[in-house]
Order: sequence, then structure tokens, then C-alpha cells
Amino acid sequence: MNKAILTSLGFLFFHLFLAYYFELIDDEAYYNLWSSFLSFGYYDHPPMIAWWIYAGKLVFGEAAVGVRLFACFAFFVVSILVARITLLLGGRDQIFISVILFNIMIPVMGLGFIATPDAPLILFWVGAFWATLEGLFRKNSWYWLIVGFFVALAILSKFNALFYVLGLFGWSIFSKRGRDELIAPLIWVGVGIGLIILLPSIYWNYENDWIGLEKQFGRLLNKTVGLYFLFEFLLSIVIFTTPLAFIFSILGFFKKFEFRSLVLWTHLPIFLYFLNHSLTERIQGNWIIMLFPLLAILTALGLKNVHIFWSKLTIFFGSFLTIFILILGMNPYFVVFSGDNPFNQMKGWERIKPEFQTHLNKAEWIAVTDYAMIGRVSWLLGSNSKVWALNEPYRYLFRDSFPSRLCNIPGVLVEKVNKKIEKNVVVEATDVPIVYISQSVGKTEIMGYRLTQFSKVSESEYCS
Repeated sequence: MNKAILTSLGFLFFHLFLAYYFELIDDEAYYNLWSSFLSFGYYDHPPMIAWWIYAGKLVFGEAAVGVRLFACFAFFVVSILVARITLLLGGRDQIFISVILFNIMIPVMGLGFIATPDAPLILFWVGAFWATLEGLFRKNSWYWLIVGFFVALAILSKFNALFYVLGLFGWSIFSKRGRDELIAPLIWVGVGIGLIILLPSIYWNYENDWIGLEKQFGRLLNKTVGLYFLFEFLLSIVIFTTPLAFIFSILGFFKKFEFRSLVLWTHLPIFLYFLNHSLTERIQGNWIIMLFPLLAILTALGLKNVHIFWSKLTIFFGSFLTIFILILGMNPYFVVFSGDNPFNQMKGWERIKPEFQTHLNKAEWIAVTDYAMIGRVSWLLGSNSKVWALNEPYRYLFRDSFPSRLCNIPGVLVEKVNKKIEKNVVVEATDVPIVYISQSVGKTEIMGYRLTQFSKVSESEYCS
């Protein structure tokens, strides 16, 4: 266990370094905007990530490491919980291996410093799973209070945590041990604790026509696009786990160990949800982050009583693959994975940040038409006071209403563009030449940005 803690600390310092060195990705900049307007709910997700970013910036100020501080510590705590869960599932001799395997998985090593809702989700999801197991292992019903606490915090992180509740309910109904637990009064006290914690967020959603839940679970009704994303999703699990580790995780699941039915029930609903969701759109690696702690634990169990050669080979191959991909994606000298992806969103800002500031600081106000840009521009300027979106008002319920007086006041429109010949139709441009700023690494352009000076807004949900 001491080796597991030291290893987890090593990865914590590695992630803190990455958090300091690399610029924010677009989503982080957007969530950072949330942290300036704390609320009990937001359109895209519940409020936990905004609260975390706010707290982190109290420590480190308006810096990337401040935005990411609690995300880094979340993965550290999860790493410790992985060690404890491995022990509870019968893998006393596999504790250290499970921690190594968890930390070398591609999404964990590569995203273990990124401040998105997936960071608090994985912490509280795994915390709830640990508390459930710990209570059953110790035959101590008081742990249901901790389960209720962690489940509520997980739901406040991301609505996907509701699938843990669904799985736990299924286990409680369809397993004898679960039915025995249902008659324990403390399990219902735990439910009450969770509901009390969730009440402010539930009320916010009620006041806003359940907009958050509709956004997240409305995807279930999206039009099916085929099987391509389904195959991509299944393949991504294999690659992100690393192929050899994935094979042993399957072997680990079929080995005899206590609480197998609980493991299955608590993780199957979320897997089936993503399986269905992959029929409508691509599943991002960070969305399935809560699956990887379990896969690491099952891999460690699969390597139990197997020749040490296979453990060493699994760790070596997994480490090599992950480090290789991260070097290709995160190196600041050349672009391997083209497109508007998180790897590229962290690069090239040191050179163009002053250029943005020069053109935008003198503007009366700044208009955007993309949620990624309102966060990015606010981050670059160090203030959001004069940055306003012209569309999607439901995204910005957390801040003051758009000032209608701005409709006829000159400003600058900032947009992401892939082709310089694109024209906007939302503002009346002046005769001042349009400014194009190229975000690039070496001679490779990652993204282009167009800054258009305008006299007034011509098309917007805010301006008639």
C-alpha cells in the first residue's frame, strides 16, 4: 500500500506539471467562465466543476494550474481508492499493480489534469463504489450514509452518475445480498442525505424547465447514424485500456471473487447507455472515464496467480503505448493528430495571445457565436465583462441578460474559421480590414480565428 501511495503521488506531481505547462482546452475555458458566476446548475452540466475551479483559483489565482488543481487531486484520490477496492475484491497481492495499471491508461495519464466535469465524476463515482464495497465487506450499514453522500456529489458533477443509482437499485432488487440490505434503515437514511444535498440543484432545474436533464438525456432520442461510432467506441475501450491490459481485464472478470454481481450491476447501465449513444454520435474518451478504474482493477485480478512475466509485459506495453501517444499528441514542436482536438487546443497560444489582446483590449465589446470562444476570449483577456454570445441564450442562464444596448454599439466579432473566405451574417462589418490570426505549431496551422469589426448586430436572438 505504501508503494501504491508513493506511485500515486508521483503521478500527481506529473499531472500538476502538465496543468502548469499547458494552456487550457476550450471546454476548460468555458467552465472557467462558469466559475465566475457560481450557480446550482448550468445548461451543459451540473455545477460541481465550476465550484472546483473557483476553489482552485482561490489558491493559485487566474492561472491554468488554479483551474486544474482539484482535477489533479481527484485522480490522485481515485488512485488510492483503486488500491483499496482491489484489496476488497480479493487482490491483496495486486494492489500496486492495479494502481500502476490505472495511472498508465491513456485517458487517465493524458486527462488526469484536465478540468472537466469528468474529474469530479470519476472521484465521486469511485468513492461511492468504494463505500458500497467497504460497507458490505465490513458488514457495516453506516457506510450507506457515505454512499448517499458520494452519489449525490457524483450527480452534482455529471448526470451520468444517475446510472450508478440505477445499477445499485438493480443489484438491490435482483441479488439476495442486495435485498437483505434494502431492509436496513440506514440505506434509506443515505438516500435521504443524497436527496437533501441535491435539493438546490433539483430546484434550479425545476425553475429552468429541467433544461439540464433534457440536454443530457435527450440524446437518447437522436437519430441513429449507423454502426461506425459503435465500433469506434468499442475499439477505443480496448486501446485506452491498452490491448494487453484489456485482455487480462476480461480474464479478471471471470475469475472467482466476491461482489462480482455488484461490480457488474453498478457499471453495466452506464456501459449500455454509451453503447446506445454510440449509435447517434461519437463517444469521447473522457465521457467513459469512470470505467477505467474498474478495468484496471479487473486487469490486476486477471494477472493474479499468472507468471510475473505477464504483469511486467502488460505494464511495459501499456506504458509504452500511452507515453508514445502522449508524446505524439502533446509535443509542442509538430502536429500529429490534426483537427480541433484537445491536444491542439493547448498549443500555440504563447505566440498569439498578445495579438489577440492588442486587437481586443480597445474594443467597446466583443461578440462571439460559439460557446468555446466566449470562454477562450474571456480567458485570454482575463475578464468576461465585455464578452457576450449572440446566440444560445439557454447556455448563459448563469450570468446577467445580454445588454440590449450593445445591439447598436460597434464591437469586434471573434470566430473560429477553417476557411478565410467564409463570411458572417450576424453583424454589419465596417470597412476596417478583417484580421486573421493563425494558431499554429511550426508551419502547421491548427486553427484560424477571424476578428471582424462591426457597426451593429444584424442577426441575433437578442437584437430585433
